[in-house]
Amino acid sequence: MTINEWSAADIDGLRFANVTEAEADTIKKLLKVWRDRRDKNLKRTLYYDGEQAFKDLGLMLPPQLKQAKFFLGWATMAVRKAAVRSQFEGLRLPGSPDPFELGETLEANNFGLELSQGVTSAYKHGVSFVTVAAGAAGEAPVQIQPHSAESSAAIWDRRRRRIAAALTISAMGDRNPSEFVVYLPDVVLWCAKNAGGRWAAERIPNRIGRTLVEPITYDPQLGKAFGRSRITGPVMALTDMAVRGYVRMEGNAEFYSSPQIAIEGIDPDAFENASEQKKFKLAMDRLIALTKDEDGDKPTIKQMQQATMTPHSDMLRTVAMAFSGETGIPPHSLGIIHDQPSSAEAIRAAEHDLLIDVTYQNKFVLASAVKNIATLAVMVRDGLTEPPAEAWKLSARFADPEFRSTSANADAYVKLAGANEDLKNSPVLLETVFDDDQVERITEDQRRAQAGTSLLAALRQAPEVPAVSVDDAG
Repeated sequence: MTINEWSAADIDGLRFANVTEAEADTIKKLLKVWRDRRDKNLKRTLYYDGEQAFKDLGLMLPPQLKQAKFFLGWATMAVRKAAVRSQFEGLRLPGSPDPFELGETLEANNFGLELSQGVTSAYKHGVSFVTVAAGAAGEAPVQIQPHSAESSAAIWDRRRRRIAAALTISAMGDRNPSEFVVYLPDVVLWCAKNAGGRWAAERIPNRIGRTLVEPITYDPQLGKAFGRSRITGPVMALTDMAVRGYVRMEGNAEFYSSPQIAIEGIDPDAFENASEQKKFKLAMDRLIALTKDEDGDKPTIKQMQQATMTPHSDMLRTVAMAFSGETGIPPHSLGIIHDQPSSAEAIRAAEHDLLIDVTYQNKFVLASAVKNIATLAVMVRDGLTEPPAEAWKLSARFADPEFRSTSANADAYVKLAGANEDLKNSPVLLETVFDDDQVERITEDQRRAQAGTSLLAALRQAPEVPAVSVDDAG
């Protein structure tokens, strides 16, 4: 193999030791999926990082501006503004404060942070993948790892509604994988080049009976089980338009800093034969001394009227509004400031579309993914071949994407508790105001108080023991 990227023919020519023919075919399919999607994924990463190439229309911009570097983070906002509103707050199972005793496992894997990174990656590329496996010595008993679409690929099983096979790249050579792991329902294959430069696989039995990989997706559809990126074609095109708008404004600002001056009635040779340094000095001098021409006429100096930047800012505002309509990101988050400050209701109305989108994602897409990840973790930890009987009751809780104020949440609590007295001390209602740790401390304090009250009541109701005198005892 050369240092060039693998072609489809190169992948077909790969040979793997210690794998069956069917497994080799699956490996090649997965490598082709990764190869076919790689350029699109890298392109969206460039836009997310604000490092996309400047796209000039080749009409009016001077060469100097084309060579400058311009960056704009709108594509980053398209991903981050939605991803940060998907904040995992824990698992829920009726009657169980710690569903399947997974709290320690999730904490050992720093699951909240890892999941948030997986969500950001999914919104960037359309999908990310989470693998679940038994930990090695010195690691957490169950390893839960997210993987970017840049370094992974999967095949969807439509009938079982889960991943049939997946691949995660562990190391890259020049431009091709040098080590990767393949996840199949009955085996995990760790593939790497041996000392002879040939591919060999180490086989690790998978006794769970299903692929230990779960996708995190954005906007999955019937024809796109692995979703689509929030950095869509329109988002990239509008970002390019906005960058060009800023570039034109930058060019216009240069003219503002050095106003153009026209001098009438002067010998052209005074400028045509002058050096560039003298011309610049003439433009920058506060006092200019000019002599009369050969006819005795005095030169006249006029300052050219500067072109206003308003058309550029108006166009940028138009592009920002189109970008807002495409992504649900409010214009003020893109740096488009209105003349009057927005009220709280106006801000909420501007975020309405984004809130609907994130609420849908949290409720149906991410909650399902987290539930499946937790189920796989239980199966790997306990060596099960079937999900626990009550796994279907498991649910995932996410923070309110609207981020209401504490006073607004407290007001809702008071009204709900007043309408239904049984809810007053319910953890469900407490969660509308407090986070999980606070709810746990509150309920623990309530249990202690109730236990103390019950003990005191029992002591009061106990029958009195008659006192016995010494004489009676004798």
